[in-house]
Amino acid sequence: MGTFGDMHHVGITVRDLEESLQWYEQTFGVQREFVAHGSGPQLSTAVGVPGAQLSFAFLRFGSCVVELLCYDNEREDHYTRSSADVGSTHVCIDVPDLQAAYDDLRARGVEFLAPPLLIDDGPLEGCSFVYFRDPNGVTLELFESRA
Repeated sequence: MGTFGDMHHVGITVRDLEESLQWYEQTFGVQREFVAHGSGPQLSTAVGVPGAQLSFAFLRFGSCVVELLCYDNEREDHYTRSSADVGSTHVCIDVPDLQAAYDDLRARGVEFLAPPLLIDDGPLEGCSFVYFRDPNGVTLELFESRA
């Protein structure tokens, strides 16, 4: 078995690529590295979507990338999964000061599921986190490591 490297990227399928790019850029202060398009039989087979036609972009968060993908194919248009549903995922972003990041994003209109939660026991004791959703309903998390 070969060795594995660092996490390269996390992909999120979105309804509208430009709208999502603008939201992520404005919310997190990141910039798109590129926007590209793909189609054809090899891509369709590789992604498991017959007749796949998609646009995609990379946004860099430190050493990891968030890839936003927008398919022009027939699809479900709303993500309605609960965090408890099998296959649900979330993207977690480290922040040095969770309360400051929370206050800043709330002031800019981001709606959180609840206020930040301080973990008071177990292996993550002293850490804190908060969940919210992007415009597509995808769960995002801000996480502050213990001091």
